[in-house]
Amino acid sequence: MQEKTPKYAGFWNRLLAHNIDLLPILLLFYGVSFIVPSSGYDYLLISGIYFLYHFTFETSAMQATPGKRWTKIKVTDSNGNHPSMHRTVIRNLTKFLSLILFFGGFIAIIFDQKRRALHDYIGGTLVLFDED
Repeated sequence: MQEKTPKYAGFWNRLLAHNIDLLPILLLFYGVSFIVPSSGYDYLLISGIYFLYHFTFETSAMQATPGKRWTKIKVTDSNGNHPSMHRTVIRNLTKFLSLILFFGGFIAIIFDQKRRALHDYIGGTLVLFDED
């Protein structure tokens, strides 16, 4: 029996998934902001919502946020298996590094053979097309 070669999700698929996910994240943020008046720490609130949203969906059986499901991609560990909570936490906490390096951590997806961003390297994860 021949083992399947993983199909890595590229930059554009991942960007589309991210943009789809921004809608519910922003709706949650504005919903909470409407209930709880601004305290000057809105960046912490949006960061927390963003983290919990991604962590919750990526550690679920789907291994994907709604945006990733829409684009038929999922997060795995480096062997293509369900990622551990530990890996998912590290992956999502280090996304800010990909961002603060002038998006260089995300641009790495274009040049890496396995289409990994900086936070995927650090978290030991891959983003693959969902063959199921």
